[in-house]
Order: sequence, then C-alpha cells, then structure tokens
Amino acid sequence: MNLGRASLPKYLALSLIGAVGGFVLIFMARGSASERWLMIGCIAILLAFLAYVVWLLAFKNKSTHVASQAQKQAALQFAPSPGKGVIYVYRKQLVGLLVGLNVVLDGKPVGQTRGLRFYRLEVEPGTHLLSGDKKCPESLEVNVAAGEIAYVEQEITMGMVKGGYRYHRIADIPKAQQAIYGCKLLLGAN
Repeated sequence: MNLGRASLPKYLALSLIGAVGGFVLIFMARGSASERWLMIGCIAILLAFLAYVVWLLAFKNKSTHVASQAQKQAALQFAPSPGKGVIYVYRKQLVGLLVGLNVVLDGKPVGQTRGLRFYRLEVEPGTHLLSGDKKCPESLEVNVAAGEIAYVEQEITMGMVKGGYRYHRIADIPKAQQAIYGCKLLLGAN
C-alpha cells in the first residue's frame, strides 16, 4: 500500500486537463474560434478541475475508513484486551484538517489521519516503532506492557520552506482521553 502518493490516474487526469486548457488558450490567442464557445470551454475546464481537486482532498483516502458509532464507543472504553497493549494515535489539530498524514506501525502502513481522527492499535507487549513518510523525519519508539495504554499525538510542524509532522507521547492521560473523545475512530489496514 502506497499511502499519500499521487498515482498515475491523478497525473493522467491533471495532464489531460492541462493539455485541453492549453489548447483552448492557444486558440483564444490565435483568434481562430468563437470567443463565446472558448469562454464556455474554459469555464467548464475550470469547474471540472475544481471538482477533481475537491474530490481528491475530501473523498480520496482509501487507506482508511471511519468506524461505526458502536466501534467508537468500544474504543472509548480505554480497556485493552487481556495480554495486549494499546496505542492510541490521534490528531486533534485543525491545522491541515484535510491533509492525510501516514501512520506506520513497525514498518507496516496503518493508514492516514486527518484532523480530528484517531486510531486504536492493539499490539503485543513490547517496544513498537511509529513512523511515517518523508514528512515525518523522526520515528517514535513506544514501549507498552500487557494491559497498558499509550497515548500518542500526531502533530503537524511548521517549517520555513515546508512543514512535516511528528509523534509525541502524551503522559497526561485525562488530557489525551478528552482530546480523543472529540475525534472520529479510523479503522486501520491491519
């Protein structure tokens, strides 16, 4: 699973829109077509492009699915299964609300978070590595014992040229649980 990467259909659609838009602009500059039809064509291309961008940002995140209300209520009990540990990875920030940030646990992609979303990851006791893509330069080692719960916040960082994100473990359990209550549960790829 290749999370967060533009695929060939995305590039193909954007290239096609750009090519058609370029031809329309060439014809407009040469004056070889009716101005009214060119204007209608330009508006149609612009609307199609905007609809495509909205679709990509709002609906194109196949690596994650929102859980049902019953699943969320079970996750909000904050009780691990016997002999297991739990890692809650959540993103409470509204900054970059629609930007998907990859969550990778022990080298296996879990999915992407967007603003106000969380994962409940049930794991074997021991040390686990949370990482992401190239925008997440630092991985976080999380050690959980059987019956233990770890709370990890995924936070967007601002940079001079480009931003990224990082993980940090939250020690204040009531604060972490309160933040998670306001988020939607995501079902991971695992």
